Amino acid sequence: MLSLVLGIISSGILLSFLCLVCFPIGLPWSLPTIPIYVSFLPILTDMDQLEIFERYIRHPMEKYGAVKIFFANRWNILTSKPEFLNIMFRDEDTFAKSGNQKKIPYSLLAKYTGDNVISAHGKVWMKYRSCIQNQLNVFDSKPLIDNAQLFVKLLKKSIEDNTEGTVLLPPLIQRLTLANIAKIALGFDIGTLKFDEHDNICRSRLHEKLNQVKQQIFKPVFLSFPFLDLLPIKSRQRAKIDIIQFRDMLLDTVYKNLIHNYKFEQTNNAAAGLIREWKLQGITDEQLKDNLVIILVAGHENPQLLLSTLFYLLAKHQNWQYAIREELLSVDRNEDILNSFKLTAFIYEALRMFPPLGQIINRRTTRKCQLGPGIIIDKDVYCGYNVYGTGTATSVWGETAKQFIPERWGENSNELANNWKKHKYDASMSAFHGGRRSCLGEKLALMEMKYVLYYVLMNFHIELHPQWKEKMTPAGPICPKMLKVKLTILKDPQDQRSDSLYSSAGETLSENI
Repeated sequence: MLSLVLGIISSGILLSFLCLVCFPIGLPWSLPTIPIYVSFLPILTDMDQLEIFERYIRHPMEKYGAVKIFFANRWNILTSKPEFLNIMFRDEDTFAKSGNQKKIPYSLLAKYTGDNVISAHGKVWMKYRSCIQNQLNVFDSKPLIDNAQLFVKLLKKSIEDNTEGTVLLPPLIQRLTLANIAKIALGFDIGTLKFDEHDNICRSRLHEKLNQVKQQIFKPVFLSFPFLDLLPIKSRQRAKIDIIQFRDMLLDTVYKNLIHNYKFEQTNNAAAGLIREWKLQGITDEQLKDNLVIILVAGHENPQLLLSTLFYLLAKHQNWQYAIREELLSVDRNEDILNSFKLTAFIYEALRMFPPLGQIINRRTTRKCQLGPGIIIDKDVYCGYNVYGTGTATSVWGETAKQFIPERWGENSNELANNWKKHKYDASMSAFHGGRRSCLGEKLALMEMKYVLYYVLMNFHIELHPQWKEKMTPAGPICPKMLKVKLTILKDPQDQRSDSLYSSAGETLSENI
């Protein structure tokens, strides 16, 4: 009898799970459903996410404006249409931010970053933002310049005993972007670019612990089915312990550098702003920890992804590498680097084609609403947008949407600035999101890219390593997968035109795209 009851219960659970997976109940019937197996292709095949999008998602999404897609235990509505993105961005009260702490609160992802300024909604979010917004927009840029020079030193050390100049970039770029966000947003050095007296790169315990955590929690099967974190799986239990240790280690480091010595009272960075609110009991211990973690994690991961993509594009489009270097040779002041026309256009085009966060599903409807003609959405439905799809839509960017053409941004600095503002306003450029929830770190990220590329291009010629397989990441964030390049040290950047790698003088920037 007991066996029969258990069998019935098990069958019921299995049936419920199959219904959840196979049938998007409660979502608009007018929208097409992306087959469930598409969500598992990154696990089952070697296809990258851009291939998957082009083959299975782009056509129905552009035809109907949005689709139903399975992700993180549930069916969601996903769009790439700028008009629909604008509705989400401008009606944040209806399409409310709802991060992992609410969507999958039992998951390791939720335990990793908690309730923070990116994921929170309403008054809680406004309180977080008030602590850090000004500090992320007004800051001393000197640490970015210093770290860019240290990064060049790190690159030179990595090819010192390597006659081919081969460099696996992701680990080195991560060191740089962690150093930058720590100095700017936390106000102290965590040692990721520190060299000892023997000129060797030092170890950073916080960096090592962070990598240990990331290697464990970002497993494709657990991202697709986060409910598995509820099961007593030993590897996930170990990962949970490591997450707790990392969060505590970060808080201990902040306490040592900012709280114990009262330095937070004399500084004006994001961490100090949070600590002051915490001291006034405006936020809890966990909320302080959540926001410190997200500042460090998001503040280094997204620039890391973008910088990897920029290296890739500079290596692939040699004509642009030479053109930007030639422009930067005339730079006299740091502000001239930031105002560099060709460099800025190159970065904007990289963001358009390869946004670091290609797909974002973190908004939940607070009431029954309409996303577009015939698209009526019930309350408590998760919605998101595919930034890559928007940035490469021919309806917005024309027939050359999938081609890398920085010239499309304008012929001078005024056109460049106006086009950037226009595309951000109409949500056709959504790499930094939009509306009230636009990325607080946009200014910092763009400044970081420009300083790094200036010092790199003044010191190196960049090529793709001939044995590197040209692939983007399989899922999640977008960047070249484990990018490997060949670096050649430039004795004199002024002599680049005599380099045997240089294209003919008559070649235009857009040729060979």
